[in-house]
Amino acid sequence: MATFAGILSASTCKTVLITGCDMYAGFQLARTMLEQKGKHFEHVYAAYFEENLLVKEIEKLGAHCIRLAIADGADPVVKAYSKADVVVVIPPVTDEKWGDDACVFVSAAEEAKVKGLVLCSKVGVDKMSEFRMLEPLMKMEQTYDKVKGNFKAASLVRCSLHFDLLWLFRRQIALDHTISLSATADAKFAPLAESDSAQALYNMLVDPKFPTGTYELTGVKQTDFKDIAHDAASMIDSSIKYKQVGRQEMEEYLKQQGDACENFISYLADILEAVSKGLMEKCSGDLVKLLGKQPVSVKKYLERNSGSFKP
Repeated sequence: MATFAGILSASTCKTVLITGCDMYAGFQLARTMLEQKGKHFEHVYAAYFEENLLVKEIEKLGAHCIRLAIADGADPVVKAYSKADVVVVIPPVTDEKWGDDACVFVSAAEEAKVKGLVLCSKVGVDKMSEFRMLEPLMKMEQTYDKVKGNFKAASLVRCSLHFDLLWLFRRQIALDHTISLSATADAKFAPLAESDSAQALYNMLVDPKFPTGTYELTGVKQTDFKDIAHDAASMIDSSIKYKQVGRQEMEEYLKQQGDACENFISYLADILEAVSKGLMEKCSGDLVKLLGKQPVSVKKYLERNSGSFKP
């Protein structure tokens, strides 16, 4: 099978389309690619459901922004995808119709005859059918398995929980000195930074030494929220503690803050429940392999962003 780098180098258009750019994962990848525009590709298309500050920011950086909605069916998705050599599908969780029909974001790549497809998913998703907001990820993976042989290059990239989620609780950390989430304090997982997963995806797309296939992007070691709170106490304020709260209480807090839509809040709550059940414990070396260096640790992330967590 060809590499994504080979597809882009042989193309006259050198175009990549990324979905989910109204969420931080899609935004971070689009921004990483736009910073390198002209080296390996010429055009970056950014698909979104809800126009927000993230979309406006990458548009300023030179992305061609396109609104795609599950409710509009396959035709607009196929039309958008047909502009690209490679499509990176970050699941459109913000879409108000998020569900089984989200598979169109995978199947449309085959109909559009794109040369390369990357599907982003979650570590352990094959065990998450009980979670309403996560089950569509499993269905998207199943669709990917059916069509992946029809592309010159295809990869499935599963990510662990991103510790950037702490930013959504920054006011709580700053004012109440607590990290109050619905996850069990000692449930193990191997988190990573959004910036590292974006850089790893970028490297996979432009470096011919990386073959296609399945990658599982996680931190280099397991941790839990009790230890993350301890790191926050050592880096930001010694009084910071972790407090497990009910799902409803956490969701209400996030709705009041207004930083995330209701769909994403429910999606995050399902992920945290999956963490509590031990479904995201996996620790892989793929992230280090793709980065070519050690990833950002929780402590380093908190150090770099300490101003966000202070009054």
